[in-house]
Amino acid sequence: MSKLNIDEIKDKLIAERELLVRKLSGNDLSVDDSETPDPVDLAVRNYSKNVMLAVSENESRQVALIDQALLRIEDDEYGICQNCEKDINPKRLAAVPSARYCIECQELQERGLLDEE
Repeated sequence: MSKLNIDEIKDKLIAERELLVRKLSGNDLSVDDSETPDPVDLAVRNYSKNVMLAVSENESRQVALIDQALLRIEDDEYGICQNCEKDINPKRLAAVPSARYCIECQELQERGLLDEE
């Protein structure tokens, strides 16, 4: 992969990371129990909190994947599948800059057939 492409991908990863961190810092998952709401309000509040928590967990996972991708860039290992060590298709990296696996190994991972590191 050319140096220019790596720089562009690195900038894209950093920008995405900054956006996710801002989103995570803006999530307030605290619950105001100062009043006793009716059961329907309580259910809606709990549901909303659970949705926000799930979104926050996903965003935290994304930040970790971006951090790993940035480390691979620094270690000159970016764009190499972490399972089979073949080059990851540049189109895949353009679509998913934090990709750790080539498409074949990603499919294995999603089916639970690939051991996580």
